[in-house]
Amino acid sequence: MLSIISGKRFYFLVFLVFVLVLFSLKVVAANSSDRLKHKAEKAVREFVENASKDVVYTFKYDSIRLNSREKEMILYMNSTFSYMPFRIETVNAFKEDLKNRLGRRFQNYTLRIQSMGMDISELIPNYYRKGIVPVAKDRLSPEKNVCKPLVRRVEAQPDPVKGLKNKHIALWPSHGWYYENTLDRWEWQRARVFTSVEDLWSTEFVLPYIAPMLENAGANVLIPRERDIQRNEVIVDQDWSSRGAEYKELDEGWEQNSQSGFANKYPFYLEGENPFEMGESRQCEAKNKVSSTIQYIPSFPADGAYAVYVSYSVDDDNVTDAHYTLYYNGGKTEFLVNQSMGGKTWVYLGTFQFKKGKHPDIGRLELTNQSEEDGNWVSADAVRFGGGMGNIARGKDADLEALRRERDRLGFEMDSSIWQKYTSNRPRYQEAARYYLQYAGMPDSLVYSINKKNNSNYSYRGKDASKFQKRESGKTDYKDDYMCRGEWVDYLIGSPSGPTKNPQVKGLGIPVDMALAFHTDAGFTPNDSIIGTLTIYNTTHGESEFPNGQSKWASRDLADIVQTQVVEDIRKLYEPKWTRRGMWNKQYSEAFRPKVPTMLSEMMSHHNFADMYQAMDPKFQFNVSRAYYKGILKFLSAQDGQDYVVQPLPIDHFRIEERENGIILFWKAVEDPLEPTAKPEAYKVYTRIEDGGFDNGTLAENTEYNMVNLKPGVIYSFKITAINKGGESFPSEILAYCKSKDGQKPVLIVNGFDRIVAPQGFDDGKRAGFMSAEDEGVAYKRNIAYVGDQYDFDRKSPWLDDDASGHGSSYADQEAHIIPGNSFDYPYVHGKAFRNNGFGFVSMSDEAFEEMNWNPGDYSVLDILFGEEKTTKRIYGLENKDFTIYTPKMMQAIRKYIHTDHAKMIISGAYIGTDLKICGDSLAKNFAEQELHFLFRTNHASKLGGLYHPNEVKADFTGNYQFETGYNPEIYKVEAPDAIEPLGDNANVLLRYRENNKSAGVVYDGDYQSILLGFPFETLVSQQDRDELMKQMLQFFKKKKK
Repeated sequence: MLSIISGKRFYFLVFLVFVLVLFSLKVVAANSSDRLKHKAEKAVREFVENASKDVVYTFKYDSIRLNSREKEMILYMNSTFSYMPFRIETVNAFKEDLKNRLGRRFQNYTLRIQSMGMDISELIPNYYRKGIVPVAKDRLSPEKNVCKPLVRRVEAQPDPVKGLKNKHIALWPSHGWYYENTLDRWEWQRARVFTSVEDLWSTEFVLPYIAPMLENAGANVLIPRERDIQRNEVIVDQDWSSRGAEYKELDEGWEQNSQSGFANKYPFYLEGENPFEMGESRQCEAKNKVSSTIQYIPSFPADGAYAVYVSYSVDDDNVTDAHYTLYYNGGKTEFLVNQSMGGKTWVYLGTFQFKKGKHPDIGRLELTNQSEEDGNWVSADAVRFGGGMGNIARGKDADLEALRRERDRLGFEMDSSIWQKYTSNRPRYQEAARYYLQYAGMPDSLVYSINKKNNSNYSYRGKDASKFQKRESGKTDYKDDYMCRGEWVDYLIGSPSGPTKNPQVKGLGIPVDMALAFHTDAGFTPNDSIIGTLTIYNTTHGESEFPNGQSKWASRDLADIVQTQVVEDIRKLYEPKWTRRGMWNKQYSEAFRPKVPTMLSEMMSHHNFADMYQAMDPKFQFNVSRAYYKGILKFLSAQDGQDYVVQPLPIDHFRIEERENGIILFWKAVEDPLEPTAKPEAYKVYTRIEDGGFDNGTLAENTEYNMVNLKPGVIYSFKITAINKGGESFPSEILAYCKSKDGQKPVLIVNGFDRIVAPQGFDDGKRAGFMSAEDEGVAYKRNIAYVGDQYDFDRKSPWLDDDASGHGSSYADQEAHIIPGNSFDYPYVHGKAFRNNGFGFVSMSDEAFEEMNWNPGDYSVLDILFGEEKTTKRIYGLENKDFTIYTPKMMQAIRKYIHTDHAKMIISGAYIGTDLKICGDSLAKNFAEQELHFLFRTNHASKLGGLYHPNEVKADFTGNYQFETGYNPEIYKVEAPDAIEPLGDNANVLLRYRENNKSAGVVYDGDYQSILLGFPFETLVSQQDRDELMKQMLQFFKKKKK
């Protein structure tokens, strides 16, 4: 018995020892695990602190997961970590840094870093994976049925096979003029600051730059706001046509379509009214050869450029190659429209020049029933020329109901002063998308009027839901506008990717590839710091995939590639300190509603002077827009697994040389230092006769082009583009030529005005802004975003409201105007005055003139136009001095000419004296005084622009003239002309400014003859003034010196 008990005690003691040993081992293991965890946490804190250096955001980590058995560590970073771009190199660097901080204990561990539930290597866009990280195939574009694009031009230009051929891109500039129903007024959605307002400022990038660049690369660009800045509008339709316009069916075969169509039934439209449901449409059976034609013949109220839009109804058996031919003031252009998509809305063909009145030979659109799809149907509905004025009435319900009754009774006989109290009274391009989409036939409850009952759900805003609900309460048009842009994209696509309220609606059937919402932000700093570029995308709203199965993470790829391109290009060209802000994965309406890869871009801050100073420069606008285009090109090429080629830059060193039987155009290609693929492979020469439009261009294989059999006395103008497999460049400056009727030597016109710049900026630390009175700047062709001069320069002036917007606040007196900039077409203006006085002429760029590949004896007169050229320096960013008039090469070229026998020269420009002071070159000052025989006295010499000849030259010159110093839609304003005075023998005052008698021009009659004008000749307000002054100058040159 005792032995049994002793045995039990023995086993109990053994068991107890085992338990104690096991417990101690667990304690040791736990202590070891705790030490390991503490070491990991310490290393991670150091890692996070280091990762937060030199970036906008401060990162944090959520948790660490250690698995000692599997030798794995996972670091869960917060979502802010995902704001930064990841590349193979940065992912490896982060892991290496973390591993080094963890030390030897983690040497054999596998390290993973996650943010937003994704390994950071998965946040690398496919474009940057370089075959090292596997491609995320779920982000690629799904296989599509091969279809013809919405619109194709029929022309000889090589297809951009490595560009954006056949792509459909939805693009829009931010906000727009809208009806604020709580205040019962129309207003902008943002504040007027630094001479602009975001609602127009974003348009200044999208319409002149981004959209044309994408189109030049082969894309169809779809915009939910009016894209034409033309105020006039002409509609041609079988139901109703504008005054003087004519709709003609030339042959039998056209019949009524069963679907409704467009009718401009009323002078304005009210809530829910759809003009594409108010009329009828036509159709004709398609044949391989033309058997029936419709002519749309407009009558234009004014000369100008007009966008051309077509419309039609869609049936399952519509043709995909409806053949339209447009006759315009420059020739004809043919289009093929895929009528299996895009029905019952406005489909953009292009923008073309037309003459005032009705001119069927150079002003009509034809639609035939010719098609490769014999037996299918061609549809026909209204055609629209020009953007027009807003025609959507908004107001109080009772007022609008009374307005409706009066309108229905009187129709177009209704007094416009009554209904214009309720419409925007703005050009349609300035209005918000909500109103254009109504006029463009979108269904109200699905697209543009989805807040009628004001029951919007803001739950997707999370903790900010109540704030947004309160802020936007009652602002139905405001909410409709920012929501409708994304819903419009979905309606373009249609089932199963239709709008939120009915994803299965048929929609327009357009295969949209991606969407870009282009905005600017409202942040500001008290100094010269940059706010920079932010992008927003979304993967969290609804399903993780688009209805076509594509992962929503494709939107992050798009946002990253574009933001990278934009920031890198800005840093290289303008501002090395340009801030790369984050890539936010947030539920912004424009980011989550479109059911395609989408990004919302806040390019810069319109409320921060340092940002705006850079962005007001048209060269910056061009290069930044080019960066957006390049980013989109890279994204879509990566989606399709194809190589890309970037379209070339515009050519330069353009000149025209007259030969015995014609002329030769010469130019040089321009290499892009930022993009090696952007090399020209061919060129296109566009020709204009007199004041017509340019033709469709002729291909040239190299950098010269011959023309023969040109008519004497007729002005021919030319512009050149460069072409490669990626598309077509922007056009060159325009040069002009006219053959003399009597065989005398031509005049040589040199275009020395290629300046495009921001308004004059300053920053003294306490005050900063744009001094438009000093220099309004020069826009590229035109400025559509100028609202008025800045009046608040105090950096400490706070924003209180959009009506009291603090520092940068600007007037609103100019926002209904389009401000003329540099048209790059002034050789034509000068040349016309020469031609009207019996002289022929050739022209060349200042770069070509400076190369001196010309013979002074070949020309009867040298005319150098400097316009508003002057030395321009930046106050921020990379040091730069550009647009200097008196460069060493320019002075040497002028010297070469005036030192020949019988030299006769005209120089004109607003800053031909001022630039001597700005450029700071004593050699230039000596050149002006000793060789050009004038002395700079002052700038801002005239506010009124009146001119007269003094008595001392009355034997040769008489008359009074006027140049432009105010607003004129046709010619740029001269805000600071020069007073220049004669210096030395044989030099006299030629013209004086009427209001103060300061000298406006100098005439020299010594070893050579010259006339120098302190204002731009092309700004004389009438052709009569230009012809008369030119006549007297030429007569003076013919006069023999005593």
